[in-house]
Amino acid sequence: MFFNKYQKNCDAFVKKVNSLDFSAHLDKDLPLELADDIYHKAAAVKEIIKRKTGLVLFDSQLRAAYGLYNKKIVELATGEGKTLSAVMAAILFCLDGRKVSVLVFNDYLAKRDGTANSEIFKACGITCGFITAKSDKNERKQAYKSDVLYIAAKEQGFDYLRNSVIYDKDDYLYINFDVCIVDEADSILIDESGVPLVLAGGADSKEDFAVVAHKTVQAFDSGDYDINPGEKQIWLTDSGVKKAETELELDNLYNDRNFAILSALNTALEANFLFEKDKDYIVKDGEIKIIDESTGRVALGRRFPDSLQHAVEVKEGLKSGDTTKIYNTITVQSFLNSYKTLSGMTGTAMTSAKEIWSMYETDTVAVESHVPCIRIDMPDEVFEKKADKENAVIQLIRSEHQKGRPILLGTSSVKESEFYSAALSDIPHAVLNARDDSKEAEIIANAGLPFNLTISTNMAGRGVDIKLGGEDEKYHDKVAQCGGLLVISSGINRSRRIDNQLRGRAGRQGDPGESRFFISLEDENIAPFVEFNSREDLLNSIREAQKVLEGNDAEARYMLRKYSLIIDDQRRVISDILGKLLFLDEPTDFTLRQDKELYDSLCEKHGEQAVQKAEKQLLIYFTVQGFADYLGVMEEVKNGIHLVIVGGKNPLDEFNRMAIANFEEMREYVKTTVLEYMKTAEITENGIDMDAAGLKNGAATWTYMIDESSNQFSRLPYLMKALSHKLKKATGLLDRFDQKIK
Repeated sequence: MFFNKYQKNCDAFVKKVNSLDFSAHLDKDLPLELADDIYHKAAAVKEIIKRKTGLVLFDSQLRAAYGLYNKKIVELATGEGKTLSAVMAAILFCLDGRKVSVLVFNDYLAKRDGTANSEIFKACGITCGFITAKSDKNERKQAYKSDVLYIAAKEQGFDYLRNSVIYDKDDYLYINFDVCIVDEADSILIDESGVPLVLAGGADSKEDFAVVAHKTVQAFDSGDYDINPGEKQIWLTDSGVKKAETELELDNLYNDRNFAILSALNTALEANFLFEKDKDYIVKDGEIKIIDESTGRVALGRRFPDSLQHAVEVKEGLKSGDTTKIYNTITVQSFLNSYKTLSGMTGTAMTSAKEIWSMYETDTVAVESHVPCIRIDMPDEVFEKKADKENAVIQLIRSEHQKGRPILLGTSSVKESEFYSAALSDIPHAVLNARDDSKEAEIIANAGLPFNLTISTNMAGRGVDIKLGGEDEKYHDKVAQCGGLLVISSGINRSRRIDNQLRGRAGRQGDPGESRFFISLEDENIAPFVEFNSREDLLNSIREAQKVLEGNDAEARYMLRKYSLIIDDQRRVISDILGKLLFLDEPTDFTLRQDKELYDSLCEKHGEQAVQKAEKQLLIYFTVQGFADYLGVMEEVKNGIHLVIVGGKNPLDEFNRMAIANFEEMREYVKTTVLEYMKTAEITENGIDMDAAGLKNGAATWTYMIDESSNQFSRLPYLMKALSHKLKKATGLLDRFDQKIK
């Protein structure tokens, strides 16, 4: 019902826009003064885009722009021109007096789109800017003043976090949370929704349990732990518990005093038996580089949670990175929900429409292509053995390559991509995987050339079209005669949406193309879930297994969201406090309220203005440091919260209870500490010399994203079953473990 009504409105909008001719009225500078309603504005913008680019927007692009302007997530096929739809929507928002952030997938797209579309915006009297990770502070300040800003979602999130650790308002970046248009919306809104963005700095080194834990689990047999690789779950069996207790000289591993040991053992189990080199991560330049499951690329600036990161480094024999102190963190979803208006566009969204609504309360709509898609999507080809599947893929590639047909092969891991690369070494080809993706956009742009074979880990070059015959389409007709781009997948992904993204690389704008998926019953994604009695039953069972995986992943994201809600609320409280301290000129009266006698004495000695400056300096400093310490405590709580199920308690309730208690304790710490420093620190007319007081404000910070896909919150039902019968009543001997480390 909703879609029918929306489509009717879309059609009326398009018809009205196309009936208005502004070409005779717009002068050289193309002012929009004649535009007095949405239809006139859209018609004028359409004309401006035509003059500046030579492109006439399709009706499908107009419908998509209308959807974005009406706060929808729009599904529009690959190659339909989503970029210009976003341009029109952004202009329409700006003409309403609003500011727009266009959040894209990476820095390459931010710079490309911000530069390419600047003349269109300029002709409309609208300023446009872009920010990449290389942009300096002044460039960022200037770009944030723009009416339209192109920036990677994570980069803007990092800027938001950096605002929480500044001590001078001149360093503040004014992020306008008005309108957000998300490009590649499915990836950012769903796949990365639960990814915490982190601002961190150096911290004092902690006692290292990771090395001993690694040695302990290395001696385990397969019967010492239960494992579910498909769901990234692992836990100790009774025999594993006994071995650990014997090796570490503990009476009871699950005693509260042994919490740090148990946490280290669990993390070592994950690092050694769940996470695979060249599948989940690679080792490059002496560092662990995480591979993003949905793209197959190195997830730039991403780390595992701190303890798991260290455990993987120990496993690979690497020198551990610096111990980190988290100053602030926010999930991608929480950051996006900060916007007053949220819309987005992608080639695939409808299969996740319910989840998008539950996360963002935003409807998802599909826009038909301007010409019908004639791509041929062949039925799944299923093989019992993995080797048979691989041979079939190789034979098909050889056969189609001889015809001059361009081929894109999607694989599930670095290891698999390199296997096919070696097997097809006699055919010239490009490999896009996490080891080297520096020329990704260039390779993908020319993947449609005759005889081109591109082997890629999953989705490559998002935001870059594969045009038949190459980037300039010089050999378009020749490739079309061969059947167009052939997309082959060496398996199915955990989500139909990601499969559809891969399929969508072929059949752009009515071009011929074909997709073929090859599946083995030994494939890790589906093997645990497939049950069948006949061939027909098998085919249905495979896709049903994929739906199970989709549901499991959605449930994990839901669980992560539930545990982040209270931290989100507390972070907003801290942000409000810091904002008022930085920008409001009113005195805090902190010392006056806490100790009037001290306040009067300080004012008599140093002057009221100096005392008020000192108060603000200390309140800002200790609020930042106190919240960082609080986040560190809650990270430890998070790592072991599943243990409360043994006492019949609800983990989420206990997490929230502890969060409230620790947050209030942190606030009391800030009050007490500030008052102590007001008594002892040297106050001058400019406040306190923070460096002289040992309170250095210039600590170096860095940003990264935490990969929490294996977080215990998504595994609580399994952990409850695994742990409920394994705990004993005894006293732990943590001191003996400490001695083994020392």
